[in-house]
Amino acid sequence: MAQDARLPALERAWSRGASRRLAARSANHLRFALFGILPDGPLPVAALTHVGDRAARPDGDFYWLRVDPVTVWADMARVFMTRYGFADLDPYERNEIENCVRGVLQEEGMELRGDHPERWCIPLGQPLRFGFTPLDEALGMDLADALPDHPEAAYWRRVFSEIQVALHNLPVNQRRRAAGKREVNSVWFWGGGFIPDAAPHYGLDTVYSDNPVTRGLAIINDCRLKRLDECLKTDFGKDGQAVLIDWTPGQDDADTEAASVEWLVRRLLQLADRGQLKLTLYDGSGEGRSYGGTARLRFWRRSVPLAQAMTRAMTRAMTQARGGTPPGKTGA
Repeated sequence: MAQDARLPALERAWSRGASRRLAARSANHLRFALFGILPDGPLPVAALTHVGDRAARPDGDFYWLRVDPVTVWADMARVFMTRYGFADLDPYERNEIENCVRGVLQEEGMELRGDHPERWCIPLGQPLRFGFTPLDEALGMDLADALPDHPEAAYWRRVFSEIQVALHNLPVNQRRRAAGKREVNSVWFWGGGFIPDAAPHYGLDTVYSDNPVTRGLAIINDCRLKRLDECLKTDFGKDGQAVLIDWTPGQDDADTEAASVEWLVRRLLQLADRGQLKLTLYDGSGEGRSYGGTARLRFWRRSVPLAQAMTRAMTRAMTQARGGTPPGKTGA
């Protein structure tokens, strides 16, 4: 969306709302914090992906590892991950790549679970004693730096290399390479962990989300779980429950998606102004605003373009992380 595009409802909620802050190094850390779960160590993204994509509780006490199809590119000295996901590949090409990866893992005694066509998981009988770089952090990194250097990671480096060789020689990638198209020529392991314990008596009743981690968290916490687009048809003024809407950017047109969020927030602000609900917004950094019935009276707080407001919020979050302003003390 254009940087100077105006979103009046979102801007009003952000400018007039009271400051809120949750400790969150990433969007996934924020998701855990919103459910009152604070894992010790790396986030078990793979385990929750498995639960969220199956839309059911786990089918065994496994240590889960995420496996994502990615594209890597090499220059004279380095190798980078440039993209993840399947992008423009058709279902037949995707199936060919999935079967190739599955075959390599089967030879290693591992089972690839394809509960979702664009992200996979593998169950392991024993936990790993090291972690992989999260997918979004590894994007753009030199893989020599992104891959773990723990002594026990040598096995996984070998498996990683074998998958790359198999995908390089795969007919679908040979065809796409000859046509000058993007290849899916590697995978990325990450997000290892066990299913976390639920947060007892935590206050969320209903969750609207298409994100697999959020959906997994909702399932293990026994929340009512609904698809994201259902929130656009819900009358929240009659609900009286604690609701979480995780609007994760998707593949849709950015302007269309922003317009949908703006329309939803406008409806929620109308209810908040009448005292029928309290709205709290968070961005992916954990910076947030809480808008209640009296927030509408803060008319002296001038709205600014949302991109500008978010830039300021990110700057404050970085300052707090570096030991500047204590969390929770930032002015709204």
